[in-house]
Amino acid sequence: MTAPSAKPNEPARYLNRMAHWRRSTEAGQAIVWTAVMLPLLLSVVGLAADGGLVFNARLRLQHVADGAARAGATQVDEGAYRASGGAAVVLDAARARRIASEYLTQSGIELAGTVDADGRRVVVRVTQEAATGFLRLAGIESVRISATAPAELRAGVERGS
Repeated sequence: MTAPSAKPNEPARYLNRMAHWRRSTEAGQAIVWTAVMLPLLLSVVGLAADGGLVFNARLRLQHVADGAARAGATQVDEGAYRASGGAAVVLDAARARRIASEYLTQSGIELAGTVDADGRRVVVRVTQEAATGFLRLAGIESVRISATAPAELRAGVERGS
């Protein structure tokens, strides 16, 4: 009997080298792919975070505008109401504008707004600058947001359909 050769089999050595080369090449591809995709992924996450911040600020601004409009729409002109014997329910436009403006001032949010009122309706329009986080890297410090809220004077009980 002859002893097996101490020299490794040539095809097996070739396959081992190919497997090692393939593993090292795949690891290099993963690094390149990660280096290319990471900035894109971070950009998407940053834009989503800023979108959430702006959306939340817009929602808060809309709540303030709605509250101011409702507060203004409750200001009934009592003199006209009494003079008509309860038949005419109209809005005291000057008082409605004042009350809605005070509501905006007391909201604690730094904003600019206008209040329009007539005999039946109050419309509040407000704007504000919403700060950004990620977009500051691109030079965009803030985004202007706005909200509009109308409210009508309602008196009595209304029956639904």
